[in-house]
Amino acid sequence: MKRGVAVALAAVLVSASPVAASPGWDVVPLQPGSANLVDVTALSAHDVWAAGFAVNQEIIDGRPYTTFEPQVQHGDGVTWSAVPTAPLGKDVHAQFAGIAAAAPDRIWAVGHVWEPHAQVRSLIEHWNGVTWTRVPADDMPDAGHALSDVAAVGAADVWAVGTFANAENSGPVAQHWDGVRWTRVPLPPGLDGAALEAVAAAGPADVWAAGLAVADQESGRTEPLLLHWDGVAWCRVALPDTADRGSALLDAVTVSRGQVWAVGESTMGGPVDRRPLAFRIDGRRAALEPTPDEQGQLNGVTTVGREVWAVGYHYDEARTAQAYALRRGPDGTWRRAPVPAREGATLFGVTTERASGTLWTSGAMTGTGTGQPEPLVARFR
Repeated sequence: MKRGVAVALAAVLVSASPVAASPGWDVVPLQPGSANLVDVTALSAHDVWAAGFAVNQEIIDGRPYTTFEPQVQHGDGVTWSAVPTAPLGKDVHAQFAGIAAAAPDRIWAVGHVWEPHAQVRSLIEHWNGVTWTRVPADDMPDAGHALSDVAAVGAADVWAVGTFANAENSGPVAQHWDGVRWTRVPLPPGLDGAALEAVAAAGPADVWAAGLAVADQESGRTEPLLLHWDGVAWCRVALPDTADRGSALLDAVTVSRGQVWAVGESTMGGPVDRRPLAFRIDGRRAALEPTPDEQGQLNGVTTVGREVWAVGYHYDEARTAQAYALRRGPDGTWRRAPVPAREGATLFGVTTERASGTLWTSGAMTGTGTGQPEPLVARFR
């Protein structure tokens, strides 16, 4: 699960504050049900996919019990519908955290799955144009794994990133699909306790992964982590120091026209007091962008022409999660951007349908009259 999803889900469950309408976003009708769609990808206006997890709640022995199952929804330009994923068996819990498409019949979704009396394992599924099928991951047998994101360069060149943990330590993991199998690829040393949350690719020798590293073992303070694959090996990219901002991490990365944009959050006051964080990388030179000094975290990023859009959520005065977005204009300034006008919305995924430049975002919102999280997909006009 991407960092912040569980916190945002809890916030959606209790949210009850109205949000003022904002022009530009059209929320698409989805089938009713409790779910959170944490990533979205668009091949065309008639082929848009969103992935996440459905939330099932029941009372067992007088206590509330929540289970999760992977969910994928597809938009064909007219309607949206849930698409059955690969069967996982009884009493199995699973979630998708990322989705990417190389072609209409080459789509990948990743996340994690856990079964009774077993470790958490990577979940990788593939859409061949007809059905979703589970594909074996290259997990270490003595460690738990969870994948956070996936990026497709081509049909035989796909990357997935996430985290592993065993009895001794934890750290980031990267797996690569070569058209036949998934294989773990070594990462730079010295990343104990680190995690990868996002991956983006511009080509076979230009792949970027973002997340967090441990900056101070004693305090537990984290710092942003950015890695680059040059076609031969992964290496760590030097980023400006963020120690004066407290703990910091990156939740999303995108690459376009030779520029890389990575966004996330920093905090000095706990999980509610988060501030937006953004980096621009030209070549191997990274700059910390001047984002608004206000409450908010960024979970997704994309480019539209000369603009950069980042989405997430913030907490209002009642400590209720609400949708949050920033837009960097051609003048280089980050400003607040419109968000879908939905109560208690939390945004996680954002992508651009390149042919038309249409923006798509996904996440969850408070269900009308239920208080349960309902899936959210919106298109920017």
